[in-house]
Amino acid sequence: MTGPSPLLSAAMVALVAVLIAVAAAYCARYRLPRPPVGTYTYPDMVVIFAVVVVAPLAYLHLPGPVVAGVFGLVLLSAVQLALAPLVGGRRAWAVSAVLCLATGAAALTGATVAVTVLTDCMLAAGVVAVTSLWSQSGMRAGHVALFAALLTVYDLVATVATTVMTRFFAEVRGLPFAPLLVLGDGPVPVAVGLGDLMMLVLFPLVARRSFGRTAGLVAALAGVAVTAALSALFARGVLTEGVPLLTVLGPVVVAQYVLWRATGHRERRTAERESPAPPALTPDPALTAALAAPPRDEPWVAVSGGRVVGTGATPGLARRSARENGCPALPSVHAGGDLSPARPAS
Repeated sequence: MTGPSPLLSAAMVALVAVLIAVAAAYCARYRLPRPPVGTYTYPDMVVIFAVVVVAPLAYLHLPGPVVAGVFGLVLLSAVQLALAPLVGGRRAWAVSAVLCLATGAAALTGATVAVTVLTDCMLAAGVVAVTSLWSQSGMRAGHVALFAALLTVYDLVATVATTVMTRFFAEVRGLPFAPLLVLGDGPVPVAVGLGDLMMLVLFPLVARRSFGRTAGLVAALAGVAVTAALSALFARGVLTEGVPLLTVLGPVVVAQYVLWRATGHRERRTAERESPAPPALTPDPALTAALAAPPRDEPWVAVSGGRVVGTGATPGLARRSARENGCPALPSVHAGGDLSPARPAS
């Protein structure tokens, strides 16, 4: 059996490299709304892994249209998450809905090329958004390394010891919204599974935030190198069956984490990565005097930016005074004296 086109294999490697770079730029430029889940812990990664294990088993017992519908809802939300910082929430929902409807319509009319292109675009946008969200939400390199190790073992069992993943990809292949980034079809398609793609993009983001820019660059190059090596083996016909990329990438991710920790690099916490040390503040003499003065006719003082910006007989009147004095932000209100209000510094 001949392997896939070398040109398509090279294009897949280039696409993975571009996707990693786009995710890095997106994560650095935009801040996504963080879910109220606190910080990630190692048990959280075990729970996520359990969901990944159970999902294919459940999908194998569902009709194809139901599976496509579930994947469609997932991509609808993921694309909206990716586009919201760019065009706003409502427009993002509209664009995401149009893409999903167009993909469904292409599937109904038999336009397989359009289905593949639209699904690939939505899948790439979703991967960028979700990996950026996980990275910004406090996921650490140790969490990703554990996740990669668990997925490696699972992929070996599900692909080599059993036929779970082979059956799963056979079922979803060709469906709209399938969790596969596909560049070519045939006996040996040029495709990367969603789990593999997530790990390729996620670890460079988290490694950079945990250990620094060099670690992120090494992780990105390692992911591209692994993708290139497997693509070359497929193109030469050495590999003729689907091999989960994570069976190779997983150990590479774990090895990088062990290397950085063994060389004395400590994982930076979220607060250390995003919150620089606050500058030393010099107390404003006027503010200190106002807060220390005994209550008189106007016992409430509105404060913003370390300055008194309004006073009043009640907290509401103090805030109103601040607005009338040109304060652009919502001030805090404290009990104080009747010091004349001062305009915020321009």
